[in-house]
Amino acid sequence: MLHLVLPLLFSLSPLLAWGSGYLALTGLLAAICLPLLEIVIGPRSAAPSPRWGAQFPRLLMIVVISVCFGLAFAADSMTWTALFALSLSCGYVMGGIGIVLAHELGHRRALIDRALSRLLLLSIGFGHYAIEHNRGHHRRAATREDPATARKEEGFWTFLPRYLVGILRDSIRLSTEQKIVINEAFALIALSTMLFISLFYFLDVKVGAFCILQSTVAILLVAAIDYVEHWGLVREEINGKPERIGPQHTWDCANYCSDLILFNLPRHASHHLEPSLNCDALYRSSESPQMPLGYAGMALLAMIPPLFKYVMSPRLPRSS
Repeated sequence: MLHLVLPLLFSLSPLLAWGSGYLALTGLLAAICLPLLEIVIGPRSAAPSPRWGAQFPRLLMIVVISVCFGLAFAADSMTWTALFALSLSCGYVMGGIGIVLAHELGHRRALIDRALSRLLLLSIGFGHYAIEHNRGHHRRAATREDPATARKEEGFWTFLPRYLVGILRDSIRLSTEQKIVINEAFALIALSTMLFISLFYFLDVKVGAFCILQSTVAILLVAAIDYVEHWGLVREEINGKPERIGPQHTWDCANYCSDLILFNLPRHASHHLEPSLNCDALYRSSESPQMPLGYAGMALLAMIPPLFKYVMSPRLPRSS
């Protein structure tokens, strides 16, 4: 039951924070409780693999969208201090649960799954991420041409602008290569822009500001996760082309708590080796370099580049 309860409680935490008046609740969970829980629970390789099925990720996605945008529409009655605190909370849920679900559903074949994925990404101005991730990152991960692969010499704050510009540029290029009338990336960016303008114009400045802030935090968080998943790993070139991607090109994370709350995302090597697998079927890879912490702890560690490199550099494979 933990694999159902943990992500649900975290998704509801901004609503609980708003209702209780303790606006720091989600931040406390994300920055302190979850990293500690990851350390306490640890790997637990003998534990049964979590199973969510097809319906729970869809239902939780609806919960995330409802909670985060429901609170946004209540922003006009908040003080600016409360608005700022609560938008940060919603942003962490949008990034930590919402984009993880969007990533999972975006790889599935069912139309409802892909529609929910695009709806969430569109609502935070990051719809073009799905284009680059599915059609670009999976082909070029662990190469210098991939904007989502962090180089060994890059700290997170150096990686971030290259990542954001690269995701945008490559999504437009990939959309242009499709011979259809409408460029998909431009269309998604235009829809997100219209959404944010409408929120400011038709509702309230505070509602628009809330959505902008929560979107910024969500995108910052997914950038941190992308940063740690391939940092410093490089595929060798063979006859001018990158070698076939293997488990050694992706950081894996054998942390049971992270598996439970993030729908097995830490089993990232298996996702790259077999992208068609849904979250229930992902498996751990002992051949991959291993993260020392769960994903909540790694996201925080990434924000402090000197400490991140001090901890992670000794764990890099010698060939990288």
